[in-house]
Amino acid sequence: MGVVSAGLYTLLAVRYPLGPSLENPRASWVNLVGQTTWLGLGFHLAVYLALTLLYIRALRHLHERSAQPADRWIRRIILLTWLACSLILLAVGPGGESHDIFDYLFRGRMMAELGANPLVDTPLEFRRAAFFRYVAWHSHVDTYGPLWEMVSAATGTLVREGLQAVGWWGSQQISCPQSAQACRNLVVYLTAYRLVAIGLTAISAALIASLVRRSRPALANLALAAWLWSPVLIISTAVGGHNDALMIVLLLATLWLLQRQHWLLALLTLALAAHVKLVALLVLPAVGLWLVRRLGWRRALIFGILGAAGAALLSWLLYLPFGGWDSLPRMLHERGLFLANSPWRVLHSFLIYDRGWTAADARPLTARLPNLLFLVAAVLIALWMLDFRPRRWKSAPAPDWSDDRLLWRTIVAVFMLYLVVGAFWFQHWYVLWVLVPAALLPDTTLTRRLLPWLGFGALSANVVGDFALAPLPKGQSKTGVHALIVAMIWGPFLLALSGVLRKRGRRL
Repeated sequence: MGVVSAGLYTLLAVRYPLGPSLENPRASWVNLVGQTTWLGLGFHLAVYLALTLLYIRALRHLHERSAQPADRWIRRIILLTWLACSLILLAVGPGGESHDIFDYLFRGRMMAELGANPLVDTPLEFRRAAFFRYVAWHSHVDTYGPLWEMVSAATGTLVREGLQAVGWWGSQQISCPQSAQACRNLVVYLTAYRLVAIGLTAISAALIASLVRRSRPALANLALAAWLWSPVLIISTAVGGHNDALMIVLLLATLWLLQRQHWLLALLTLALAAHVKLVALLVLPAVGLWLVRRLGWRRALIFGILGAAGAALLSWLLYLPFGGWDSLPRMLHERGLFLANSPWRVLHSFLIYDRGWTAADARPLTARLPNLLFLVAAVLIALWMLDFRPRRWKSAPAPDWSDDRLLWRTIVAVFMLYLVVGAFWFQHWYVLWVLVPAALLPDTTLTRRLLPWLGFGALSANVVGDFALAPLPKGQSKTGVHALIVAMIWGPFLLALSGVLRKRGRRL
């Protein structure tokens, strides 16, 4: 299964080669194959389908073997297969997956070479710098936290020093694709950011193995496979190089510290994760209520106050080199202007194109409302799952609060709720947020049989949207296409869920 998976990823590398993809700064999957055809779309979806089926089969096989002692050879096969597939995908052009990696490297260069502040300055102010044409978010400040900006600046600095050391550093005024030297340097930058994501994924795998080994040692290999063999993970890191990999390491470190009862360090680590991407704070209600269950209200409140004070100090220190917290309001405002790949995006398009609403009128309903619904529902779900219920609805017998799986299940539910209700902007790598705690529960039906299909739907929707949106002129209603994309994301998951429910119904 590992060899066949590597072969399938090789097909993607051959079909969408990195070098030629750089000839078009706005390259997508459609651009890279040169034509919009049903055959090209079918080929790509067939590869994703085959990878998903292999992934599900591998999880089933390992689940069947979980009663046996952990096999080191199996662990090595899992790790080597993941590493081989990731290295193969370094040869794939990133534009079809997303253009975020181009923003990463450009803003990293803004700090490392131009002395700019990506939380205040926009790439548009440096339009003459190399690789500007590859940037997607050229008129907006960066949406990420200072911890990521520091890692990005360090990556940009290391690449520059390396290029200078081998004599490849030339004039930075001539950009790719006009200069072969500039294109070579761009490949080095892209590879560096991808390797950072791959390295962080390895750290995440080590944390997952440690967490599961302490909880249920027999499931360690299954947990590793659930994480490392996920097509969404491999594509999002080895092709997209997404900075979610850094946030995920810190989220898992938070859970690792909670498991070992280092309560204050766990809260501070969660604060660090939020300074990569604010989405890490989605787990805060669940973590707070978990501390109450483990420590009682009084001690939990003390740790909460200490954690909040420490987090505020950390935040101030991290934002200090970037001009302080003054950059946050603009970033939050600009982030709320855009919607994609969600039911809220369909409603937004319908209101504007089919009902004549203005974007300002539609925004409270399509961007602010989902956030409000999620916040309320997330707190209610955390209260319910951690047994903060009326007496007549409490669990009997009382749960064992030393069992970390109770927290992990709650976090899975919160992240799933966000993807369903709160995410007015949805991208395929967001599935990783659910996969993180789900991989810690590798024997569950959600992890083995349902989440793989959500990943397949999300990856497929990216390709379908690419092929479907490409021929449409600007200003034309795209409500139908957006609805198709949402259906592609959730359709396979819902079909798998209905199959599971029917099977359980027959057993009952």
